[in-house]
Amino acid sequence: MERHGVQIIAYDNNGDLFFLILRRVEGWKGWEFPKTLIQNDESEDAAVERLMKDQVGISKHKFVKKLNSTQAFQDGQDTHVFQFHLVTASMNIPVKNYANTKKHDNYLWAMLDSVQNKLTWAPEKEALKEAIDEIKKVEEL
Repeated sequence: MERHGVQIIAYDNNGDLFFLILRRVEGWKGWEFPKTLIQNDESEDAAVERLMKDQVGISKHKFVKKLNSTQAFQDGQDTHVFQFHLVTASMNIPVKNYANTKKHDNYLWAMLDSVQNKLTWAPEKEALKEAIDEIKKVEEL
């Protein structure tokens, strides 16, 4: 069965660009952008809001753009397909404490070079390139 979800690239332009990444420890170990599966009849926009507010813990953020990039992988017999979305948020707002979750044990607001080196999966690195192009348009960098 194919299941759909959203994955966010959250950034803060605080003099330099910083991106929110999570360190995954369940199923595999490495760094990734926050993601969630869409629930029942939920829209992608509603899933992005739920991910940012409930799972990441940042209620004050701004949706920038739905990106063209996607990421798909097998989870048992299911195929999970995640659509990337670009949002801006302040890295000065505390993020949910990931030390108490099973899937992730830490988060990091990292500068671009560090994020490119830390991300585990190629589709996320490609989505980051698309996000940078969009950020340049929005931020006039």
